[in-house]
Amino acid sequence: MFKYIAIILITVSLFCSCAQQKETTSAIPVILDTDVGNDIDDVLAMQMLLNYEKKGKIDLLGITISKCNPYSLEYIDAYCRFNDKYDIPLGYAYNGMNTDDGHYLRQTLDTIIDNNKILHPKRSLKDHIPEGYKLLRKLLAEQEDHSVVFITLGPETNLARLLISEADEYSELDGKALVAQKVKLLSVMGGLYGNEFDFPEWNIVNDLNAAQITFKEWPTPIIASGWELGNKIRYPHQSILNDFADSYKHPLCVSYKIYQEMPYDRETWDLTSVLQAIEPDNNYFNLSEKGTITIDSIGQSLFSPSESGKHQYLTIQGEENIRATRNALIRQVTGKEN
Repeated sequence: MFKYIAIILITVSLFCSCAQQKETTSAIPVILDTDVGNDIDDVLAMQMLLNYEKKGKIDLLGITISKCNPYSLEYIDAYCRFNDKYDIPLGYAYNGMNTDDGHYLRQTLDTIIDNNKILHPKRSLKDHIPEGYKLLRKLLAEQEDHSVVFITLGPETNLARLLISEADEYSELDGKALVAQKVKLLSVMGGLYGNEFDFPEWNIVNDLNAAQITFKEWPTPIIASGWELGNKIRYPHQSILNDFADSYKHPLCVSYKIYQEMPYDRETWDLTSVLQAIEPDNNYFNLSEKGTITIDSIGQSLFSPSESGKHQYLTIQGEENIRATRNALIRQVTGKEN
């Protein structure tokens, strides 16, 4: 009798252990590359990812910063701490292309409400923050093969430096081979697709050489969210005013109000790349046919269809689809079901 009970208990224990292990390992390993400070949509996108992690959907491995401004580093460190994400690995694009303070970084860091600062950074450039591409090499080398979802929301400075990097203490592989081995997908906000608009997109032209290298050399599938997509979906200012506890001192809401004079509904460029990367099966967007994206000498993003191509871009049509996708973005930014 006791023998059978023991067998049953062992079986149940093994089942629970396996289930727990499956639940633990099901989180998607994600790396974010961002230029926080150039636009407020980076903060909204970062909040999405932090909320995904709180739900156990992702494991946010680290953040690399493509904006070469010290306040961007302090802002991200403090913002992650505000969200109970302490000492997340951070990398920085030293000698990067974009160096200005932006419109809300320093201002939000200096904001005092109820006699307290609303953001409390613990790290700065004085703390020997690694080069962005070096942190990327370290993080990738530690992950399972073909597992990492990579999201980039600004100039591709860190990505290009990663691709041309050589073997080091973290991996015997060069950058391109390391990406090929470890990355599953690159979701990139960059470029302009279709025939509706015709101009070089900001993320691309801000480090044109890096963009050309990335789209030419990146060895895994790339899904691009173009300027025209985020332009169609606006984040409602009413959410900033009403959907956050103590919104008057929430760093996202404060930064949003500083960035532009309220009320305004901001384009969701960076948010679309995050939503597609983490929830591809929910079909918030349509995918183009496969092909190849090339970046020309003035920063135009050119798409050539090809069955063997590894690139696709996102589209969306119809007010009903736009409304459903906007609701999904609000849900994930706020952490609330809407």
